[in-house]
Amino acid sequence: MDVLQIKDNLVCEISKCKEVKGIAQTGDINAILVPGQSDIDLFVLCTDIPEKKERELIYSAFAGQYSDCSMNVCNGGMWGYGDILVINGIEVMPMYFTVKEMMLYVEETLQGKHLGMSGGFYPTGRLSSIETINILYEEDSVWSDMKAMVKRPPAELFHKLFQFHISRVLNEEDLGRVILRKEALFYHQVLENSLDHLLQALYALNHTYFPSRKRMEEYIRRFENKPDNCYERLLQILKLSVLSHTIEDSVRELKCLAREVEVSGNYN
Repeated sequence: MDVLQIKDNLVCEISKCKEVKGIAQTGDINAILVPGQSDIDLFVLCTDIPEKKERELIYSAFAGQYSDCSMNVCNGGMWGYGDILVINGIEVMPMYFTVKEMMLYVEETLQGKHLGMSGGFYPTGRLSSIETINILYEEDSVWSDMKAMVKRPPAELFHKLFQFHISRVLNEEDLGRVILRKEALFYHQVLENSLDHLLQALYALNHTYFPSRKRMEEYIRRFENKPDNCYERLLQILKLSVLSHTIEDSVRELKCLAREVEVSGNYN
């Protein structure tokens, strides 16, 4: 049986659980799935998290249709309670959240209470996922209401995000050490942090939730507020960062680009 048909059957079975109020899928539901490389993430909103035994019972209805089932891969927190079923080489991951905790986190993030990255997790990434999430099942418009909230961010959210991140792009002390030592690996550690803040400031400047670094060229190409040749200059910063005799040029271009983004933000 086709993996999408099995996924649809799985969604139908999960929706029968009395605690479940909504199921949605992130990403492009029409994307070509490649075994071993693609995955399907299902966000399941619940009044209470179904117990492990209850989830196992749901999955047992599909015995023989998946090659592996791993329970509690995630055990609370930013990614909920997650299980993984491998279906025809594709990882299908239902992640269970309570409606209360998801709603609280979304509300706090929209209010600007979660600005920085935490443990590799971008708060705005969650908003981005919800903004474009594909609703597969819901009761009482639980997913529709949350999507509507995310599509109407408070006016000050992107201003807060911009100010938070642009002020952290240039760590002058570390960049001074970079120029002095000209050690590429040390610079890459510093540069990673700088680029992370610079990109988030750039996205905030364009009133766009920062999801991750995927499809970055596509996003930056269509931004209206950005320095000239922005994407090409980002690549040039990376290119110049790998050799000791060009590191100083890379730092100089990083500072120049950051200041242009800052000026654009102050102007807007």
